[in-house]
Formats: sequence, structure tokens, C-alpha cells
Amino acid sequence: MSLRRLSRHLCIINKRALHLSIQKRVFSQTPIIPSKTEAPRTARLDSIQSNSPYHFYQNKVLDEYIAQPVNPSTLRQFIFFGRQMNTDRLLKSANWVRNELLVRLAHRIRDFQQLPFFVGTNPHIEYVYKLYWGAFESLRTFPPIATHNDNTRFCDLLRNLLEDGLLVLPRLAQGLSESAAYYPPEKKDLDLFLSRMLRSRVSRRILAEQHIALAEACEHDWDHHTGFGDGYVGIIFVHCSASQIVERSKNLVYQHVHRYQEQSNDVPPIQVHIQHNGFVANHSKDEILFAYVPEQLEHILYELLDNAVRFTMQKHPSGNYPPIQVTVSANDSDVYFRVSDQGGGMAKERYDCLWSYQSRAQVGDFKNFKQVQKLPASIDERASQASEMRHRHLGVGLTMSRIYAEYWGGELQVLTMDGYGTDAYVRIPRLGTNAENLGIERQSHPVFHNSIKSGSSITGTHKKKKSTKDTVKKELRLKSSGPSLKFLSPEQQLLDTSLTSESFSGNGWSESHMIQS
Repeated sequence: MSLRRLSRHLCIINKRALHLSIQKRVFSQTPIIPSKTEAPRTARLDSIQSNSPYHFYQNKVLDEYIAQPVNPSTLRQFIFFGRQMNTDRLLKSANWVRNELLVRLAHRIRDFQQLPFFVGTNPHIEYVYKLYWGAFESLRTFPPIATHNDNTRFCDLLRNLLEDGLLVLPRLAQGLSESAAYYPPEKKDLDLFLSRMLRSRVSRRILAEQHIALAEACEHDWDHHTGFGDGYVGIIFVHCSASQIVERSKNLVYQHVHRYQEQSNDVPPIQVHIQHNGFVANHSKDEILFAYVPEQLEHILYELLDNAVRFTMQKHPSGNYPPIQVTVSANDSDVYFRVSDQGGGMAKERYDCLWSYQSRAQVGDFKNFKQVQKLPASIDERASQASEMRHRHLGVGLTMSRIYAEYWGGELQVLTMDGYGTDAYVRIPRLGTNAENLGIERQSHPVFHNSIKSGSSITGTHKKKKSTKDTVKKELRLKSSGPSLKFLSPEQQLLDTSLTSESFSGNGWSESHMIQS
């Protein structure tokens, strides 16, 4: 290399280093990786540097997994597979989970790489990026699972990854808060980015926790004739009771209500009304039962009831609280929950940005994440954490509830009357035939745009000349169906659970299935 070329190369490197240092000083003084005691196991990879030569080969490996289709599953598929569990099927499940986690992680890593430079170099965002790369490499280098001991080690890896994943949301929230101020308010790219991150994070936890639960059940509780005697198939409970989940969520709120009112034992009453087939349910035979992940539904109802209690107590500080009404009903395909309060409602300005992470970050809604290192996974731990934080709120409870509600094809809608109160409506499918709502569209990455435009296959190894008309039809078909339809039955293909940009504009009430049904 000539002296002139070497000098130019060093100049470019110095400019880039200076730019990075300025960006990090602007955003935060927090180091990317804290002390070794705090750093997650999967983040301690020195090779994960965006400017290292090895990173080029990492991206080549990443492309191989991005080119593979994501395989969203249904609750019914999880239940049927889990009920017929044996050692051979457990090992097949382990290898499938390993590859599926790699594919889903690859999509999210590519999302990080497509962020604007000033967002991607934020210390908190870069921390999560390295965390994802570490998880990806840990799974990729794990050998195929062929024996029981292999599966035991794989489950240990999944537990470590789940523990490391508790660091993700606080870091993302802090990075978003610091980046949103420099982002054009009319662009909603950060909303789409964070929504995909959170939905995919939920999906990976479902896969990992389900496999771990099946492995533990096979070792301890498995009955080859009746299956799981306690009603659980992995983390899925096949006899979820609507009334029991409401009661548990209600009691959990009451356990921690003291953080709103220390000097009074008076709390807003929560009145529950359950109707089944048009009649008030008075007996166990009228109970509304369905298969679901109870932890997700408990999170939804806990957040709605906690908000209702909090705002009711703020609106009526003198006591004599109006009751909070919880109504539960069901038909053959869905279970419905309504939580109504008289807590004063929301102003229009607040309501319009209710579901926008970017807009809420700009007004400081996520500032309390600076005091949180991890976000607990279970609703009991989250309630305890909220109790310790007292009046300080993280600001993601309602948005996470919406993600949980939509994950299996349901929905959460909020209507408010400023000055009076708020109604929240939740619809939960009870048939288990809706595929996971991952918020992933294959055409969102350039590799898919290029393959569509060139008429080539996804892998790029075969090329076939196509007319412009055929290309347009293919693009429309991809946009309307998504990557998962070939794995679904004709009935499931009619169910649209894909994430669209309309999810982030307004409240989506005009598109609600609850209004149409």
C-alpha cells in the first residue's frame, strides 16, 4: 500500500472514531458493557464489533438465516405436539427451536443494522445489538441436539438467554428516549422498529419457555396415557378460567395498592360481572374455559385494573370511590373482557399518542427506566417491582398488554371520555387457530426487495425472467399474505394477524373485530 493511500485510510479511521466518540458523549456516559458482574454472558464476545473484519463474515452468516422463512405456530399446534411428547419428539423440538430462534434473531439483528447511524451508535441500542449477536452466536455454534444430555445443556443455554433477555427492554427504552429527540417527529420508523423488537422478543421467550417446560415435564410429571395431569402443556394451560384469571389479577392489584394511598385502607371496589351465552354465570358449568398462556392474560388484566385503580384514586382523592366494572363474556370463538373506570379519562393529546413509543419517549414517559436494570418476566415479580417504585411508572405496561393481546390474534382497544373515565376492551381468541403475530414482513429487508425486483428466488441462486406484471402480482401477494401462509390451513389463511402501519395510527377502532362481530 502506498504512503498516500495509507495516510488516507488512517484519516478515514480517525474521523470515524471521532464521530463515534462525539455521538456517545451526546447520548450518554453509560458504557456499552458495564462491569463483568452486570454484563450478560452472551454479551461478552470481543469479536462482536461493527468495525472488525470478522463482522463481515458474521453478516454473511446472518444472510443465510434471514433468507429462511419464519415459521409462526398456533396454540393448537403447540398443544397437539406437546401432548404427544416423547424423547425423540423432544429432541426434534430442540433442534427446531434452535433453528427458529436463529432465524428470528437474524431478522432483528438486521433491523438494528438498518437503523440511522445516530440511533445505532447510541450506547444503549448498541448494547442490545451486541447482546443479540451474542445470543445468535451462542445458538449458532451449539451443536445439533442428539441425546438427552445434549438437550439438558441446550435448556441451560436457553435459561441463560432468557435471563439475559431481561436486560433488553430497559436498554431499548433508554436508547429510544435519547434518540427520539433527534428524530423527525413525522417519521414513525422507531415505532415500527421497537414494536417488531418487542413482538419478536415475546415470540422467542414463548419458544424457549415452552421447550424448557416440556423438557422438565418429560423428566418429572409426564403420563404417557393422559398427558399433563395438571392441565398444562408446557406453559400453555388448556383449562384457563376467565373468572379465576380476573380474580387473581384483581387480588394482585389490591396487594400493591398501598403505593397509591398510604394513609387509607379504602380502595376502589372492583365489581366483576360474567356472562356466558347471554346469561349471568352462577355455576361452575357456566364457566368460560379456553386454552391460553395464563401469564400473558394476567399481565393484560393486571395492567388494566392497576391503571383503573390508580386513576380512580387520583380523580377522587377524598375517598368514596366509584366502582370499577369488569365485564366478561364469550361466544364460540372469542372471550371478551371490558374494564370501565371513572378515573377522569385522557386528554386528546395524550390519547392520540397512546400507542406511539416515539412520541411518548419525546415527552419523557420512559425516563424511569434509568432506575431499572432488568424487567422481570413474571407478573408477580413485575407487581413487586412496581410496588417498590411506588409512584414512578415505567410507561410500557399498556403497550406490552396490547402486544400480548394481539400475539395470538386478539386485540386490545381503549376508549376514553376526557373528564369522566376510560373503557378498555380485550378480545382473546379461544380456538387456538391463530398463528403468532410476529410483526415480521419478509419484504421489509433489502434482500427480499432485491430478489423480488430481479425475479430471483430468495436465496439468489436461481434467476428467472419475469414480466413486470408478474413481479407486481408477486409483490402484492407477499404484502397481503406474509411469509407464514404456506404453513397454515386454508381456514387460518383467512385470519389476518400481520402487523401493518395502520397499527400505529389512531386507535384502530374502526377496524376492530369486536365492532364487526
